Amino acid sequence: MALDHPEFEIVVVDDSTDRTPEIVRTYASRDVHLIRPEIREGRCGARNLGILSAAGDVVVILNADVRPQPDFLRRIQQYYEAGYDYVLVKSEVLNRQDLYARYVAAMADSIEVGADPSWMEWTEGFSCRKSLAIQAGLFPVGFAVPICAGEDGVFGTNLQRLGARKKIDFSIVVPHIAPGHLAEYWQIRKGRGKGSPQIRRFLQGWHFWQITGWASVRLLKNLAAVLTLLPMVFTVMPAVRYSKNGMRDFFPFIWAWIVEQTAFHVGEWQSIVEIRRAEHRLRTQSQPG
Repeated sequence: MALDHPEFEIVVVDDSTDRTPEIVRTYASRDVHLIRPEIREGRCGARNLGILSAAGDVVVILNADVRPQPDFLRRIQQYYEAGYDYVLVKSEVLNRQDLYARYVAAMADSIEVGADPSWMEWTEGFSCRKSLAIQAGLFPVGFAVPICAGEDGVFGTNLQRLGARKKIDFSIVVPHIAPGHLAEYWQIRKGRGKGSPQIRRFLQGWHFWQITGWASVRLLKNLAAVLTLLPMVFTVMPAVRYSKNGMRDFFPFIWAWIVEQTAFHVGEWQSIVEIRRAEHRLRTQSQPG
């Protein structure tokens, strides 16, 4: 509501079980629209509903933890007026006082600094032209299990394949809240892990033996990293340099990395089992008699 722009709307697509609808309805008089999906298709389906219902020519897709600055819309508007089709901006973690959030931020900073950002297809505060989002096929839905991670990069890649013009401006900073506590960090990282087999199975057409082989190799690789220590140290050290605590975060970051990788693996194997069961159930239901 603090955005400084003469014309915009806010669409909240919510399929939670908490008080979100009650809260959002208090803003109905301020052009905030609430959509409750009839069919729950995860965040891919939620984003699709929001895009299709939007009245504007440009859509900004925000996760619930994003805190855009008041001038955000004015700053990205200049690029759409210049003919660009989608805009990527800088993500910045606000709650760096929390270990896991600080680790996420430092890892991202260590990757981004000095790197060519042209490979990126998604950031917090992502925006694009609505017509192109529809032309790109929106976000992937209709599978045995809703895709819960990795779909954003696929969406950006589909825009690129259409020949859409991309603009990256890291001077536009979009703050967001990263997972700060262990339980939240575990769940979100596990969700990221669950998305990988879904993308490989549903969008890339991998067979189950390929997915299980890939997940097994990843697990063995990270076990070796933990047992031999050096690969784990080399992974964490660049991030430590971008932490406000410096070397004091070395062992805490080692711990955060171990939790992260463990959550990834748990999510991957849970996802493989879920996909297998869901596809078996669909095959059984489709059989006559």
